[in-house]
This record gives sequence, structure tokens and C-alpha cells, in this order.
Amino acid sequence: MIIVLKPNVDQAAIDQVTLHVAELGYAPRVIQGVERTIVAAVGDELSNRSLETLQGLEPVATVIPIQKRYKVASRECRPEDSRVMIGHYPLGAGAFQVISGPCAIESRKQFMTAVQHLTACGVRIIRGGAYKPRTSPYDFQGLAEEGLELLAEAKAKFGVSVVTEVVGVTHVEKVAAVADMLQIGARNCQNYHLLECVASAGRPVLLKRGMATTIEEWISAGEYLLVNGCPDVVLCERGIRTFETATRGTLDVGAIAVAKQETHLPIVVDPSHAAGRRALVLPMALAGIAAGADGIIVEAHPDPVNALSDAAQQWPSDQFASFMEAVRPLVALMGKKLG
Repeated sequence: MIIVLKPNVDQAAIDQVTLHVAELGYAPRVIQGVERTIVAAVGDELSNRSLETLQGLEPVATVIPIQKRYKVASRECRPEDSRVMIGHYPLGAGAFQVISGPCAIESRKQFMTAVQHLTACGVRIIRGGAYKPRTSPYDFQGLAEEGLELLAEAKAKFGVSVVTEVVGVTHVEKVAAVADMLQIGARNCQNYHLLECVASAGRPVLLKRGMATTIEEWISAGEYLLVNGCPDVVLCERGIRTFETATRGTLDVGAIAVAKQETHLPIVVDPSHAAGRRALVLPMALAGIAAGADGIIVEAHPDPVNALSDAAQQWPSDQFASFMEAVRPLVALMGKKLG
């Protein structure tokens, strides 16, 4: 349930309500919006005492049950769009970001060249895989800690924020020491133990949708992060597995629109993994922006033909200015500010 407080309540009144919520066996989450303050009560309503008893408290305007399985992520809990700071750069609530970089960090020369190309055309958030979960154990698995060192070097040299994937609980602390945002890949979307560990790392989290995950399951996975201490969650639609083989995955544009209606969390689109082919990346990116996305994450490499992973779908980083120019007008048309 959510407890909606009366307008202009002071901090003492908010503290009074949160204390009562805790006494009833719930974890209170205070959400201060533009027009009203809400206390979300997180917990099992079958095991704890009824929150409807709070209706009699003087600061309380109303107590509203949330019927959805995800509570804190819902629009009922927070009507306004959330904004997440990725380092120094905002995402959501009108702020749009293009996140780009190579699928995997392969060498210092490869990565620094890509970052130089991308920052020159306005990219402020760089992606790069230090740890790479691959379908085959014989494929390139990333540079691991050496990759993290290169991410830290790029941050210092170019003033960018960086996003990289966490593939296991043993990597969380190392990755969080460098990355401004931690990525949960599609394979780990419903790895709830990993989500709980990542939630406590003190970093925003980019949560990719699983290849066979429903929209409700995807948002519910985001709820795991929210209730375990991570207030800054960004959902990422990256294509789902269907019977279609013309693309690597089926970009679920409808899911972007549904998620924007159902949740206040920012939504990012990954057209690279959905497309699987460079020629389709831009059209899919534009479709995601038109559906309401708050950002896109695109793979770019200085030498895509010789990339050690996902070669077919990576954009040439020295040509990324043309990509930025193609998306800029639509971002503006959708009422968002790029960068």
C-alpha cells in the first residue's frame, strides 16, 4: 500500500507516519514528489498488520492499496518520472542520453580510440564490457580487471561516466569501485541473489530485460533492486527471443510504451542486440525513441570487422557523429534534451 500525506506536511509528520509503518511490520520508503509526499509500505500484507489503521493519523490524506506485484516501481507509488544521475549526467524526466562504446574492452588502443571518437561527437556515457558472459565458453570473455583499469583511465582522461556489466556476486565490489552505473545483463535479469547484492553497491543499475522475460517480470526484477536499497534503477529493452530469425532479437517497442505507463523508472533501448546487424541499429533506435525511451545504448567499435565479439552489429566509432545527428531531431521532437 501507499500512504498519501496531506499537502505541506512537515518532517515531523513524515517521521510520525514512517514510524507507524515500521511498527506495523513494513519497510517505509518516503517519496517526495512535486505535489505530494507518499510513504510506500514495502512488505507482505498477508503477514503484517493492516495499514488501513493509518487512515486515522492526522497527516494522512488517504491509504491506497497497490494491486500490482511491483509496488515501489509503479506509477501509483510515484506518478512523476524519475531521473537518475549517472555520474554527472542525468537520465530520465526529460533528460536523454546516448550511451555508447564497444561490446567488449579488447585492448587499451581499441578502447581509448573508441572513447576518443565517441566523446568528440557528444557521447558522455561510455559502455564497455570488462567481464563478458558468452554463450560459448570458447568465446572471448573480456579482460576482467585489466578492463576495469581501462575504464578508470577513460574516466580520468575524458571526463566521461562509464557503464559496465556485473556477471557475478564476486565481481560487484570491484566493478562498483570504477563504474558509475552497474549493468545487469539479459541472462541475469531474474538472478535475484545477484540483484540483491548489486542493490547494496551504492550505484545506479541498468537492468536489461531477459530474453524470455515478460514485462511484469522485468519490472518486478527492478522492484528487487528498489526494495533492497537501490533507488536509481533504469530499465533496458534489448529485444526478446521469438520465432523470428530476420533479426537477432525482436525489439519489443510495445514494451517501452507499456513500461512508461506502468512505471516511473527511466527506460533505455538497446537496438544493437535486438538488430544483430549494423544496418538495422539506427531504424530500431529511432523506433525506441518514438515509443518514449529516455536513452539508447549502442555498441560502437573503431574496427568492427575485427571485433572479438558482436562484430556484425557494432557501429564504426569514427562514424558515430552521423548516428548522433540522425537521432537528435527525434529526441527534440519527443520533448527531451540530449546530453
